[in-house]
Amino acid sequence: MSTKTEALLEVKDLTVEIPGVLGERQIGLRKVSLALAPGEIVALAGEAGSGKSLLARLVAGIADPRAKVLAGSVEFEGASLTGKKRRALLALRRGPVTVVASEASAPSDPDRSVRQWLREVLRLAKGKTREWEDAFFHAGLLEPEQLLPRRLADLAPLDRKRLGLARALIVGSRLLVSEEAGADLDPLAEAAWYEWLVRARDESGLAVLATTGSLRGVERFADRVAVFFEGGILESGTPVEIVAAPRFAYTREFRACEPDLADLPRDLPVIRRAAVREAEEAVHQAATSLDASSDRGRQP
Repeated sequence: MSTKTEALLEVKDLTVEIPGVLGERQIGLRKVSLALAPGEIVALAGEAGSGKSLLARLVAGIADPRAKVLAGSVEFEGASLTGKKRRALLALRRGPVTVVASEASAPSDPDRSVRQWLREVLRLAKGKTREWEDAFFHAGLLEPEQLLPRRLADLAPLDRKRLGLARALIVGSRLLVSEEAGADLDPLAEAAWYEWLVRARDESGLAVLATTGSLRGVERFADRVAVFFEGGILESGTPVEIVAAPRFAYTREFRACEPDLADLPRDLPVIRRAAVREAEEAVHQAATSLDASSDRGRQP
């Protein structure tokens, strides 16, 4: 992990409104604050709809355009991303930020070959970064001559993710956003992906923002973990703090919903209603407290 303290990414009191399933508006993020330093890996963990993916997509500039920032800001390298035009966000993704989408297992251009993909990436790099063979090696793609002729659709999900990492190294990205980091991988491939993220952090200073639907394996790769619940951050800390000594029962029971293989067969655990109520109170009270503080600050 980097020892630098200056934030590469800084999210400040971010509140975002999103469309609901019936067309109504609802709060997707509530007073979220988070910082990511160069050479640091932060995991955003939570259930579906908790807000973790919304935050990652806002950072990457690929959020639903109907999402509306009500308050707060997102800054990357000191520049605000809030309210930026689509073209500016696209320019950001062409270089400084690389996204390894959750759809890695189903590429949008399945018939394109790795060679064609690489040509496009090299055009973005403009000769300013390391040789592509070196980037492939550092992403775990050790036989590029055999890989180049293959179609993207024919690659294993892990290899497609590794191509995303190679892209970040080739174009010189400072931030990699990995959506649902291990969702489409078997346990061995998931562990390998985490290992390569850590290597990229240590060898290239790459910062990583990774979303995950469980706390399984976060201690293998993350420097910090933020547990999301109903659009807010319930708690955050090191993986040891979050996994071994969580402050909230919800976090402990959320972790238990992903039992080890040795624990099977048995009924899968569920999160108790009491734990959910405690989490609801904590997240909503924190947001209310911040709102009250802001109101007091505006009084003459």
